[in-house]
Amino acid sequence: MLATQALRRRRRILSRSRDGKCAAFIVSTLLLSAAGLAAQQEYPSLAPKDAVSMALGGVFTAIPTAEFSFFGNPAAFAASAATLTLLSADTWAYLKPTGPNIASLAADMTSRNPLSALAGFMPGNGGVGGGASVGIGYAGKGLGLGLFATSDNYAAGVSVPGAVLTSDTEIDVVLGLGMPMKLLGSTLSIGGDLRPFYRALAVDSLADASNSLTSSSGAGGIQTTVSGSPDAVDAGFGLAMDLGAALQLGSVGIGVSIRDISPTFPVWTGSFKQFADSLETGALPTASGSANTAVLVPNVGAGMSWTPHFIPGVVDPAVYLEIQDVVRVVQNWDGIGSALDLLHAGIEVKVLNFITLRGGIDRGWLSAGAGVRLLFLDLNAAVFTEELGALPGDSPRSGLALQAAIRF
Repeated sequence: MLATQALRRRRRILSRSRDGKCAAFIVSTLLLSAAGLAAQQEYPSLAPKDAVSMALGGVFTAIPTAEFSFFGNPAAFAASAATLTLLSADTWAYLKPTGPNIASLAADMTSRNPLSALAGFMPGNGGVGGGASVGIGYAGKGLGLGLFATSDNYAAGVSVPGAVLTSDTEIDVVLGLGMPMKLLGSTLSIGGDLRPFYRALAVDSLADASNSLTSSSGAGGIQTTVSGSPDAVDAGFGLAMDLGAALQLGSVGIGVSIRDISPTFPVWTGSFKQFADSLETGALPTASGSANTAVLVPNVGAGMSWTPHFIPGVVDPAVYLEIQDVVRVVQNWDGIGSALDLLHAGIEVKVLNFITLRGGIDRGWLSAGAGVRLLFLDLNAAVFTEELGALPGDSPRSGLALQAAIRF
């Protein structure tokens, strides 16, 4: 039943001089947005489960630092201090981070048939999965340049044969501009980027995905009675834009971002096996002559930050508050129990510019993490729970995230 509902949901989702440069960016973005309104197929947003953001309750728009501009608020491209990331590697796993769970998952991953081994692990967790993101980038002083690859995979269900797999992968090239402006004693920063991307999204039963991949290799798949979808994967090249603005009033910052503004783009459709076979030849499947098209779902976020100068360089706290997916929130306001159900909030305390402690609330669920900065090496970790349902408690998903980056 769960697999059938998810497959139907997938079909519903997929069936529907500097001043001059910044002005051109805004005009181009509006044109792209208008083109995207005619689309009927929609792809949800995809962003890394960054250890810093997840520790702060999933906040990203309200964080004003340059390293968050690529997946957060592009206004940070206007930051006076630039950040060069030679390599950033994020990884995350969806499981309750208890000792027995981690030991069980490690044992499953070293078995000869990991998917079948998960049969004893999945019922107590509701689902398992994980992902990774790698990238390089330069952000600040009016410029943003980056290259990123992100993949997120999650199988949900009470058993392996009945579990539904969602696999989402995106490769992005980011070309951005930002500009600060003095305004009545405050600083207003605006920014935006062009983002060519390749996106591959798949929703299918876990068993059918496994059987599709192993059908020609002679390896044993998962025994199941679930009927699979021969066109589980949709992939293609597209172009998106992101816009952001941030107003700094002393120690208080207010930020707004609009991400994933895109025109329609053609998509290739096929099975997991066909997609994997194409990758083995070194080619990304493309939608040559395909009539299928898709569009990204725009995501509007608004947030604020408070960075009081407590003991500068010794103890530096920061508080973040944010509401995400503002359009959906407004459209469904009558079905929301409380404004607090929408809140993403986080607090961090940096000690001696060396150690950072973090905590947050993600729509009612707690998160925590810490980070260490060693010269140019940035290390961060987080444990989190995020809400996938409409209200807190509907469909929570717990996990842990790790990040290692070389930044200057």
